[in-house]
Amino acid sequence: MKKIAFLLFFLLVCSSFMFCQVQKNSLEVINTYPPQSYGNSYDYLSPEESWRIHKAAYIKQLKSKGLTDEEFKESMITYEKDKQEFIERVKEQHRLAAIQREKDAKQRAKDAIQREKDAIQREKHAIQREKDAIQREKDAAQRAKDAIKREMAEAQRKKSQEWRNNAENILIENVSLSNRNNIKSIPFEVTYKTTLRIGIRAHISSGTTLIEIYNPEGTKEGELSLEHKSKSTSSADSEFLKKTSGALDKTISGAEVGEWQIKITSKKSEGTVAMSVAQYVKSTMDE
Repeated sequence: MKKIAFLLFFLLVCSSFMFCQVQKNSLEVINTYPPQSYGNSYDYLSPEESWRIHKAAYIKQLKSKGLTDEEFKESMITYEKDKQEFIERVKEQHRLAAIQREKDAKQRAKDAIQREKDAIQREKHAIQREKDAIQREKDAAQRAKDAIKREMAEAQRKKSQEWRNNAENILIENVSLSNRNNIKSIPFEVTYKTTLRIGIRAHISSGTTLIEIYNPEGTKEGELSLEHKSKSTSSADSEFLKKTSGALDKTISGAEVGEWQIKITSKKSEGTVAMSVAQYVKSTMDE
C-alpha cells in the first residue's frame, strides 16, 4: 500500500514538472514572437525585405535565450508558418501608410490654401482698418467743421436776436414805377452814429432801373441795377416769370449822422420797389 502511494506521488510530481515546463516553453515562444503591430519602421522596405530583417532579429532573439536545437527548430517552424501573414500585414501597412500619406498631402494642400486665404483675409482686414482710420479722421474733421459752423450759426443767431431786440425801423416804403423816365429820391435821417440795415426788393416788367444808396457826404454805399429784356412767353407762364427781379441787402456799420438817400432812376420802367431801413438802437448804458 505504501509503495502504491509513493508511486502515485512520484507520478504527480513528474506530471506537474512537465506541465510547468510546457507552459514555460509556450510562454517563451509567445514572448519571443514578433508583436502584432510593426509600426512604421518597415514602410520604406518591401515586404520580403521586412521579413528577412525581422527573421534575422527573431533568430538572434531565440539564440539569446539559450534554446536547445530542438526547441530552436520548433520555434522556427512555427515562425515560418506566419511568414505569409507577416507579409500580408506589412503590405496592408504599406497600403494604409500610402493612403495616410495621400490624406496628409491633401490636408497640407488644404492647409496651404487656407493659409493663403487667411493671408488674403488679413490683408483685406488691414486695408479695411486703414480705410476705417481714414474715415474716422474725415469724420473727426467734419465734426470739427460742423462744430465751427454751429458756433458761427449760434453767433449769427445771437446777433440777429440782438438786432431784433435792439433795432427800430426808420424807413418802410413801396415805390411804384410808371412806364416813363423818372428819378426819385427817398431820404431818411440818422440821428446818431449806429449800424444800419437796408433791404431793397425790386420787380420790373420793362425798361431799366437803377437804385443807389448815398450817405450824408454824397458817397455811394451800394446799388442795384435791373434791366428787363422781353422774352416770348406762353399764356401758361406766370406773371412772375414775365418780370425781372433783384434784391439788395446792405449792413453799414458806423453809419454817419445826417440825411441819407435812396435814389431810384428808372427809364421806361414799370414795376415796384420796396425798401426798408432799420437802425441799431443804443441802450442807456451805451449812451
